[in-house]
Amino acid sequence: MRATIVYGFLGAGKTTLLRSLVPQLAALESTALLVNEFGVEGVDQVVLASDDLTVRQLVGGCVCCEVRGDLLTALEQLDRSISPERLVIEPTGLASPDTLAHVFASPSVRSIVDVDSVITVLDATRYALVRDHLGDFFPNQVRHADLVLVNKADMASEAQRLDARAWARALNAEAAILETVYCEVDPDLLLAAIRQGGVRRAGPGVEVDFHSTVPHDDLAASGLERLVLDTGDLPAERVDSFVGDLAAGVYGEVVRAKGFVPAAEGCALVDVVLGAWEVRRFGPAPLYIDVIGRNLNTNEMETAVTHGIKEFACTA
Repeated sequence: MRATIVYGFLGAGKTTLLRSLVPQLAALESTALLVNEFGVEGVDQVVLASDDLTVRQLVGGCVCCEVRGDLLTALEQLDRSISPERLVIEPTGLASPDTLAHVFASPSVRSIVDVDSVITVLDATRYALVRDHLGDFFPNQVRHADLVLVNKADMASEAQRLDARAWARALNAEAAILETVYCEVDPDLLLAAIRQGGVRRAGPGVEVDFHSTVPHDDLAASGLERLVLDTGDLPAERVDSFVGDLAAGVYGEVVRAKGFVPAAEGCALVDVVLGAWEVRRFGPAPLYIDVIGRNLNTNEMETAVTHGIKEFACTA
């Protein structure tokens, strides 16, 4: 299998890109999607599966660290079951490109899959906040890219767009850099990035111990913590106020929150990124929100909703 890795900090637009990218690639060659999320349930996996995409998920840790043994198993299963010509991989937004490149350079992995392209998505409106709040893994997501999408260009000011492009170019002199709205990209440009990446990434591999377990350094080094909240008992009429409070910092510094809540009819998808928030209608889904941030007031959040995870509690 040939592989494309899609990087981008939480909320930059990776899921939006994948919902258009994977069908475009599937029109050219058989394509599957591997999604890696920290949550006990994968939010992106639920969203992407609703589009009838072939999705395999790795949850509960980072593909480059805690679940890297599961990665090899997942790749072997994909190869045996559907043997796609292309695999699109979405690591968690906190994944370290340096470590992940080391994992995919291992002969054990390269015997199954060959990474020939990397796409990184930046949120033009908030990339500076992410850059200033988090560690070096975020710039590294740009350094490793063949194609950088400066996304949400319609929402950003001209100064923000120019600054984001200049920052990305200073980090990566070879990548193609494009401004996008909803991550819409010309398929020919995607293919050009794939061809360019295949040339840049040719080289020998280094063996990796896939059975060892190491802490996720990027999460710890950034001082981030994570909480999964059951939202099954959250009244639909209180959703907007609760999500607004999450974004406003009432429960601590919420960097990212994503998940599902009750709605007047069915479920709603919640998306919070660095002070901005959105709630929009969605189909059947498990009712929970996955929250990542600093100095989180766990007890207050749990009091506002409920405890644990309630699986598949929402119906259309």
